[in-house]
Formats: sequence, structure tokens, C-alpha cells
Amino acid sequence: MLQTLTDKLSKKQKLAMAKQQRRQQVVRTQQGQHGHMVEEVFDDNLLLDAAEIEKLYAIDPHILEWLKQSADKEQAFRHKAFETKTDLVRNNERSFRKVNTMGLVFSFILTLAAMAFSSWLIYCNHEVLGSIFGGSVILAIISAFLSKVIVPKQNNNNN
Repeated sequence: MLQTLTDKLSKKQKLAMAKQQRRQQVVRTQQGQHGHMVEEVFDDNLLLDAAEIEKLYAIDPHILEWLKQSADKEQAFRHKAFETKTDLVRNNERSFRKVNTMGLVFSFILTLAAMAFSSWLIYCNHEVLGSIFGGSVILAIISAFLSKVIVPKQNNNNN
């Protein structure tokens, strides 16, 4: 039934069912720079316009049921696809949180172990070595946190 329906439609009617428009133009900014602007409009409405449905009904009286079934299937598919995308994002974010939490826990354990080792060195009368080791651990912690907070400035040579 669908094949006979699409055979009876003209090329213009087939293109009208897609409801896709594309507009291109060259633009010039105030500074004299040229640019290319592309504007695409895609109407993904599940049902056709009333005029198009009326034309199709004249070709095949059973088209309304087919259009309703197709719209229901399409809507169910879109809901399922959206649910799948949401689940993927949720699982991805959960994985990032787990990795970040594990990194913080391991860095905290390593810091405690390093500071305990530094204290043990000082306790064993190696004050210089223990102080240097403890100070380097503290500097490493500070530099690790600052490297995540401070973002380097990018040089803008567009002046």
C-alpha cells in the first residue's frame, strides 16, 4: 500500500512531506569581514499538514489509519531513543564521579602515607631528610590543586 501511494505522489509532494528548508547567504560584518551563513529549518512534525492529508486521502482512503499508526510508532521510537540517551549520559556521569572520587581517596591515602613516612624520618633523627620529604609532599599537593584551579591565559594576537 505504501509503495503504491509513493508511486502516485508527484516529486513536489514527496519533497513537501520532508518539510526541510535550507537558506544560504554571504554576510559582511562592520569590520569588513566576509562570512557565510547557513540556516536550516527541519520540521519533524509527526503528522502532515491538513491540506497534504486531504490530498493523500483522495488517493487512498485508508491513509488516515496508516498515518496514525506511523505517528504512534514514531513517537514511541523517539521516547525510547530519548530514554536511551538519558541513560547513557547518566551512566557516563556516574562513571566520571566514581573515577574522581577514587582519585581523591587514593591521593588522600598517598598524602597521609607520605606525611607518616616524613614523621617517621624525623622521629628517627633524620630531621633534614624528613623535613625535605614532608615539604616536597606539601608543595606537590599545592601545585596539584592549583594546576586544576588556575587556567592559563591564551594570547590573543587579534589586535
